[in-house]
Amino acid sequence: MDHSSTQPEDGRPGKIVTGILRDRRGVALLLVLWVVTFLAVICAELSWTMRTETATARNFKEGEQAYYAAEAGINRALIELLRTANSSTSRAKKTDEEPGEEEITYWEAGLGPYSFKLDGYTCEVLIEDEGNKIGINTMLSKGKILHLKKLLHDRIGLEGEERDIVADALIDWRDKDHNITGVNGAEDDYYKSLEQPYECRDATIPVLEELLLIRGINEDIYYGVAGKPDLKVKLTADDLERMLSGAPLSQTPAPEPVEEGEVEQIKLGLVNIFSVNGQGTYPPRIDINTATFDQLLLLEGMSAAAAHEIVKARNERKFESKTDRLPEFANYEVWKGSLKPVNTRRRTSGYYKITATGYSQDKLISRSISCHVLVSKRRCVVSSWKAVD
Repeated sequence: MDHSSTQPEDGRPGKIVTGILRDRRGVALLLVLWVVTFLAVICAELSWTMRTETATARNFKEGEQAYYAAEAGINRALIELLRTANSSTSRAKKTDEEPGEEEITYWEAGLGPYSFKLDGYTCEVLIEDEGNKIGINTMLSKGKILHLKKLLHDRIGLEGEERDIVADALIDWRDKDHNITGVNGAEDDYYKSLEQPYECRDATIPVLEELLLIRGINEDIYYGVAGKPDLKVKLTADDLERMLSGAPLSQTPAPEPVEEGEVEQIKLGLVNIFSVNGQGTYPPRIDINTATFDQLLLLEGMSAAAAHEIVKARNERKFESKTDRLPEFANYEVWKGSLKPVNTRRRTSGYYKITATGYSQDKLISRSISCHVLVSKRRCVVSSWKAVD
């Protein structure tokens, strides 16, 4: 067989074959690099997926434990309120104590928030006195439409037709007849014509959130500015300092003070003004020692700056009377007549809203529970319970 065609002229055999083998080794290197790259991508994807699933499982676990810490906070608050109701000792005056004996801390509305540790988790509890709010069922049953419109105008900022629609629709939602109030009311015909139809209540309102179903009421009107949920997650400088120091965040951040002499009008929401179980009437009567910042703004002539300073002063020491430090605050002569008689003794009964927030050990995850409870010396009756998003 003639092999001359495969022999080079210079007499060096195998030159062509060697070149082909070198070309094939280059292709093999590319294939190896592609395989390695492919495997690296798969490994990275698998690693990322595993880390995500691990983080999800850990967050779920931390969230559940934070929720149960919040639940423990609610139960702790109920026990403490019962203990406070059965104590007739004034908080403003110390009891006769043995030398070195620590003073007992009683949980009361208007003070706090109260914080405690639970197996490495932190729980923070805020107690609000619902007795300072206006009873919406009481007000609507009396049909005081002019008072209702004034309240919606002065405290929520509604005007003209928008105010009239909300006022008339509120009356119609609560009354038992099927007659439209004014020209802007709403009965079954209106609500059944909606895209998702339902019937008018025409009875006592059981939960305040039901107001969101009423014609003309949206989330801005219901929550206002002071109680809007999305504002609860905004950190103030004090909150940031507390978080960096390892302390839990307050459930309701303290408002920023305004300059002296400046009147700041904060629009409240229906949730700040009304309570389904409250017996308060309009104009409201406020307990200065238990009222929250939002509730103080219900007083005629009360500014945000004065309300902020009153809460700060009360946390240091309860007010003993209507003339104890209160005349120092702006417009005292205007709102002093709307104060309930000052009582420095602990309440033996009352209707409260309790909000408990449980924090994970690193305080990055939190869960909250809110409930309404009627407290007397003998028992606590919980009327509502819900997880707060």
